[in-house]
Amino acid sequence: MFLSNKILQLIFFAIFFIQINTHSVYAKDTNAKEIYSICKDYYHWVNKNYDIPVDSKTLFNMGKCQGIMETLGRTMTTLCLEKKRNVNINNKLTANLNGIKTIDLIQSFLKYASQDNKLRSYSASSYLADFISQKWPCQ
Repeated sequence: MFLSNKILQLIFFAIFFIQINTHSVYAKDTNAKEIYSICKDYYHWVNKNYDIPVDSKTLFNMGKCQGIMETLGRTMTTLCLEKKRNVNINNKLTANLNGIKTIDLIQSFLKYASQDNKLRSYSASSYLADFISQKWPCQ
């Protein structure tokens, strides 16, 4: 029996989410402090001053921040939609981000994370998922 496209998408997103939460022997896992730092640079560059010169590494890291936020946001929103269809998905993996812009997501993350002095001890993906699922719960 063939699986529907929605089921295949759900499986893809679940595998993707598991992969970003799993520590790899071959790559250094990004901690929450690192993502906070690069997202702070991105936020200030976008909202404050486009004229600040940036090197290629900073530009890459700002794209990394935007990419992580957009990908994780889409994944969690899709899992929220699937959860509404009675699929048994953990609440920490879901969020309702409909109508939330990426820059607003980054701004909220920066405000929240600035109050946490233990950012280095958290994986970026799990810290972000916990924050997003609490701030915008799937209902």
